[in-house]
Amino acid sequence: MLSNCQEGSENKVPVQEKTVRIGDPSGFHIELKELSIKNVDLRWGSYRNPSDKILSFLPGKKAIVSHFRMQDDTVNPTQALPEKQFVVYRESPEAFDMTVTATRNKKRSFFELIITEDFFADFFTAESKFLESFRHYTDVNTPSPAFTAHMTPGMYSVIGNMQQSPYSGHLKALYLEAKATELFLMQVKQLDEQHLPKQTTLQTKDIEALHDIRQYIEEHYGEALSLQQLAKRAGINQMKLKNGFKLLFNSTVFGYLGDIRMQEAKRLLQDEKMYVNEVADRIGYKHPHHFTAAFRKKFGMLPRDTRK
Repeated sequence: MLSNCQEGSENKVPVQEKTVRIGDPSGFHIELKELSIKNVDLRWGSYRNPSDKILSFLPGKKAIVSHFRMQDDTVNPTQALPEKQFVVYRESPEAFDMTVTATRNKKRSFFELIITEDFFADFFTAESKFLESFRHYTDVNTPSPAFTAHMTPGMYSVIGNMQQSPYSGHLKALYLEAKATELFLMQVKQLDEQHLPKQTTLQTKDIEALHDIRQYIEEHYGEALSLQQLAKRAGINQMKLKNGFKLLFNSTVFGYLGDIRMQEAKRLLQDEKMYVNEVADRIGYKHPHHFTAAFRKKFGMLPRDTRK
């Protein structure tokens, strides 16, 4: 039985930290790192699961959960939540079962932002179509496609920042709460933009093509990509690609490509413990010193310091 119930009632320490490892004879293994502050829990997890498995969960309290699929090395077309997407749903204190699809010998990692109803209420405004819709959604322990959206590079950055907090004690609690607020606002924006009609002259087929190009960039970020190549693949001209991409995704084509590369570089350095020159080559830099300069501009530190 997995639970997000935290010990203590009035914050014995500003930030409660816990690491959990669970395994069984079937080969299922999961590792969780949890940080808890008032009204907010943060959970990083990764697991391997040889075959489909039904797990029992006991949330222990009412909460609103944002589940982010950070990385998924498996190829599973039936997977409910693909890599680089998130879903928002309500949890109730009752136990429930969930089927976890097989990863075989691959790893699947996720992050969860868990907030109280009071914390959510502070966000509420009828100006947000998502917030208005979610407030009236009564299903619990059941993620809905209506509240699922694509992760942005900024979300990866905030989640990484929370894991590498530069503070301790009370300041760390304030920092994590501020970052949790920033992340949830990013989700609100993404879900609103997904469901609100765009004021644009782009035709439906152009919008679909631009979404396909974004997906292509995420899958081929390590290759030498050009506007000409991407426009040809999308079947639209370069001007429509540049302007349409900026309009739909609030980023330039190469700005988005750069963010994807840097977030993947940070993951490879931190999680895979790869060397700087290996990471530079993996994400498409011919010269490691160019990668180092770009990484420092993005994160304010050298790649080697990230590995530490």
